[in-house]
Amino acid sequence: MAITHFITHHFHLNEQADPAVHRRESELAVDDLTETLAMDLKRAYLSRVNRQHGQFSEGESAGLADGLEGLLQEKISFVEFSEQVANQLLCLLKDQEIELRGHLVLFQEQQFDQQALYLFIVNQRIATRINEQQEVEPVLTLDMGASLMAIKVDLTQWRSDEGGAYLSLTASRAGKGGATLLEQLAGFSEGIDKAAVTRDFLERIELFSQKLPEEQVNAYRNQVVSYCMEQDLQDEPVEITGLAKVVEGVDPSIFSSYLADNLPSGNSKLLLDRKSLQRYVKFAGREKDLAISFSSYQLNKRIHYQADTDTLSITGLPKMLRSQLLGHVKE
Repeated sequence: MAITHFITHHFHLNEQADPAVHRRESELAVDDLTETLAMDLKRAYLSRVNRQHGQFSEGESAGLADGLEGLLQEKISFVEFSEQVANQLLCLLKDQEIELRGHLVLFQEQQFDQQALYLFIVNQRIATRINEQQEVEPVLTLDMGASLMAIKVDLTQWRSDEGGAYLSLTASRAGKGGATLLEQLAGFSEGIDKAAVTRDFLERIELFSQKLPEEQVNAYRNQVVSYCMEQDLQDEPVEITGLAKVVEGVDPSIFSSYLADNLPSGNSKLLLDRKSLQRYVKFAGREKDLAISFSSYQLNKRIHYQADTDTLSITGLPKMLRSQLLGHVKE
């Protein structure tokens, strides 16, 4: 990736315990440190399964759209744009009485002919280190865990007027109010129900599997899910033609035509839900002292479920589990 702009602003509480911001007046130089930070932030963002995708609200004056228009038309600088965002965030923090001790990080990325803007709200946390005197001391660091909030705008897709989900965000998983704050800051609307889209998609995938030899079905399912999961980890949509090329043992043209003709959305690019994809090839559940996980391929083969008695029967245990059980019986 090539970062073209990078800046941060520091948020804290003033003497009256109200949200305040210390604005940086110039961009940071793009070097190894800023590139490493950008990569770490992107990695944390891509690891989230709760990413929402949508578009800017129509006629939304408080979101990012107006400022981005000015930035891309070179009416304002990147620093000026970042100050607008910082001011909007400060107002939202005050209105919603949310405390933030951390940083607003914005950077713009260019990859070939694709442009994207990333915005992160990163809290600080106290860690420890051993200093040169071999003493343990506290140190402030960035929390890229549950409290992280992020917005991504695919600038190329947005400017192309093709529509689609060019705006995505992920709210904090720690505390309440983060989702509302982030949606208002972005001017977010028209969120995609990825779980529903994935359900329709997997129904068509399963119907197509009935046309395949039984010995090929398991590999087919795994290849579909593997490709779709990889696309999600890159925050990219699943393209039907791309999927057709990686699934072995099926005619790409027949497969892609079948999906294109049968998907309700009629869209050849799909944003899918990672959890739903995982459940398609794997059943899993846990409670207190019991955890069970197995491939969906084993259902009605080695594993059988009787709904009336809520009983799961397993024929042929894994070697390690069988060894443990036999050892326990002997004791």
